[in-house]
Amino acid sequence: MYTLIISVHVALAIILIISILVFQTSKGSALSMFGGGGDALFNAASGTTFIKKFTAVCAGLFAVTSLLLTIYGSSNRFRSVTQEYPLQAPAQQAAPAQPAAPAKK
Repeated sequence: MYTLIISVHVALAIILIISILVFQTSKGSALSMFGGGGDALFNAASGTTFIKKFTAVCAGLFAVTSLLLTIYGSSNRFRSVTQEYPLQAPAQQAAPAQPAAPAKK
């Protein structure tokens, strides 16, 4: 289940990047090559309503998958190595070694 959610999450991220960067309706965007030029004040945004709704749905699904990944990630199944092997404090500091007494002749 986790793998499916993360696959959908990555796919939605790619789709959002493409839909926002490529299909935005500003000057010089990719839609202007398909006949969408001119000033926005005098042109009606006819083809952009679908793209706006599609991007909004993808953003909503991206938020849902983000929440699901957070919930699954906090479960006990996904534990960190540091949780399994905690750092143990030394029982007692070793006393500094005393120099050996000089040998008598």
